[in-house]
Amino acid sequence: MTDHRVSNRLVGVLSWVVLLLALAVGVAPLVTPAPPANPDATDFSVDNALDHIERIAQEPRSIGSPGNQRGRADIVAQLRALGLEPEFQAFEVPNYFSVRGEGIELVNVLARIPGTAPTPAVALVGHHDTVPGTLGANDDAGAVAIMLETARAILVGPQLRNDVILVFTDGEEPAPRFGSSAFVAEHPWADDIGYVINLEAIGSGGPSIVVEMNGPGGWMIDQYAEAVPYPVAFSVVTATTELIGGSNTDFATFRNEGIFGVDLAYLTGSPIYHTMADAPDRVSRRSLHQQGANTLALARHIGNLDFSLSRDDSKAVFFTVGRFSVVRYPTSWVLPIVLMAGVVLIAASWRQRTWRGILRSVGSTLATALAAAAAAVGIWTVLASWRNTMGIAESYLYLAGLVMLTVGIGIALTRLTRRRIGAGSDALGVVVVWWALGLLTAIVAPGMSYLFVWPVLAGGLTLLWRWPPAAGRWWRVAGLALVAGTALVLLVPAIDIFYQLAQPRPGNPDSEILSLIAIPVLLLALVVELLRVFRVRQMATLKK
Repeated sequence: MTDHRVSNRLVGVLSWVVLLLALAVGVAPLVTPAPPANPDATDFSVDNALDHIERIAQEPRSIGSPGNQRGRADIVAQLRALGLEPEFQAFEVPNYFSVRGEGIELVNVLARIPGTAPTPAVALVGHHDTVPGTLGANDDAGAVAIMLETARAILVGPQLRNDVILVFTDGEEPAPRFGSSAFVAEHPWADDIGYVINLEAIGSGGPSIVVEMNGPGGWMIDQYAEAVPYPVAFSVVTATTELIGGSNTDFATFRNEGIFGVDLAYLTGSPIYHTMADAPDRVSRRSLHQQGANTLALARHIGNLDFSLSRDDSKAVFFTVGRFSVVRYPTSWVLPIVLMAGVVLIAASWRQRTWRGILRSVGSTLATALAAAAAAVGIWTVLASWRNTMGIAESYLYLAGLVMLTVGIGIALTRLTRRRIGAGSDALGVVVVWWALGLLTAIVAPGMSYLFVWPVLAGGLTLLWRWPPAAGRWWRVAGLALVAGTALVLLVPAIDIFYQLAQPRPGNPDSEILSLIAIPVLLLALVVELLRVFRVRQMATLKK
């Protein structure tokens, strides 16, 4: 075998290694951390939290039910065992789940941990009620358990500067959010709160993600990233939540009052949401540990801040890379980065000067993405209706099938539409589509722009840069690594999160939008096309 062939084979192997490593880094933020075997007394104990869930989530706790009263009594007993004296806020509301419309009494349970020199207080918020017919182990006994365990850990550690207020709301599940609305409108402690941490779950596992933030974006994400041990935050998620009008949780009540804070939730496995399958044995230890450890660390961090100090009011773009490294930069950078990427593409296009080929590639790329999305919507609608209680492993098997479907559509349309398009023009056309999406999101939702603009820069620079012929093979590996690494690291988490949002939820049809599957498949198709064209350019070099 000649040295040339050996070199080509080595380059091919290295290319696959690069792709697999980039995929691993992209998946890394989605893998929840293992709890420590022997946590210190001041650390969050997932075992303690699971014990709370086992007691509370033995029966449904819908408003006005005996189960609701028993769950509330357990919270009161646990607070008193910690040395805290609970306060009760009773109020009457219409029975949301009854056709008779009679009034019933709801009760918020409150407790306060005093600080040494309080500025505004930190509030931990979670609801203790459920919809009828669900044990609510994750939604939201998990929040109750985290709040109780966080309170225990704070009490055995050094006293914080600011007060910590525990707000166990009743009646969150009805759309009016009875408990948090009554608390904000009527209880005097509400005026003391400067920062709220709301805890939710719509599944049985997955990473604890920042679903929504309220406050100066740059300052908010800085505090979160610096405080918590396992940060998972993507501005594409918070931007999406903002575009749809915010999360419909207790957090919305505090947000509407202008109170700073974050809404934390884990989303994977949401077919159990609001069903009897949301039982204690379906709570992920890892997800509960991550959400709990992050809550404790953030409560301590904010609890020691001086809220009288000035804060940066700028908004930010942010995303988690690998094992919990948060990259962030001001939104004022977004348009300059997009324009810079456009200049790079113009320079690369001018070198090619095959405008017709580039336009054909643009059209073919769009056709591939739209065809894949349309096919996925049709297949997913049927499949998710048939298997609407799918488990997590099963759902990822279906995701693998959607990946294969997308790749197959891409290959078929490539053979039909790209025969007369050169490798350079084809690559430019694909990157131009990415750039157009980067420009659109930079204008409409800057928090989403990072998904597109950084792969565009990576691709544009790879197309523009020329290395000596002797380095051609290895430069193609470096170029593929740059493009693949950037695209997979940024897009894999987004694809997974949007896939989770498209899951069937038989217990809560109002939150089920199966057609959302089009979004992760569109992103997936764009990634497949980007990797394909740069791999083709590499193979063309190896044949020379």
